[in-house]
Amino acid sequence: MNSLNQNLFLLLNADANASAFSIWLGRALAEWPVPIALLLVALACYRQNDRRLFVGRTLFATALSMGLALVMRCTIYNPRPFVLGLGRMLIEHDATTSFPSFHATFLFSLALPLFAQRNTRGTALAILLMGLGIAWARVFVGVHYPFDMAGAFITSAIVAVIACAVFKPKTKYLAER
Repeated sequence: MNSLNQNLFLLLNADANASAFSIWLGRALAEWPVPIALLLVALACYRQNDRRLFVGRTLFATALSMGLALVMRCTIYNPRPFVLGLGRMLIEHDATTSFPSFHATFLFSLALPLFAQRNTRGTALAILLMGLGIAWARVFVGVHYPFDMAGAFITSAIVAVIACAVFKPKTKYLAER
């Protein structure tokens, strides 16, 4: 599995022939989506009728996903590609463990629970696309492997299902006659 992960990394990482635009885009997408996603979530929250449901799901999913990601990082050491001399590194980063990606976990954990509510699916899609962008970018710039991103998505997806099960919309029950 590790050789597959490394081979996929080398396929997606910026090589010496990468264009200036792709390098700029990779660097931009490696960082910018996080504050943009936070702004989108804040705007979506403002538009909600049932803010408790929205905030409950979003905070629960994000906190639990990030907590699980931290536990995984503390228990599973996976050296970043540049630590092993693999590929090309285009942004500065500490030589911490790479699995799973905190950036991708954060964005996926914001996006996925929002798909459960009809009026937030557009926001969810936008944040999910930013999450996919950040996933590509952080591999492209040389600080993560593809499996780091898959781990972030899977963790966030499982937690999103739990968040939607825990925080359910209030239903109106008809009184029995």
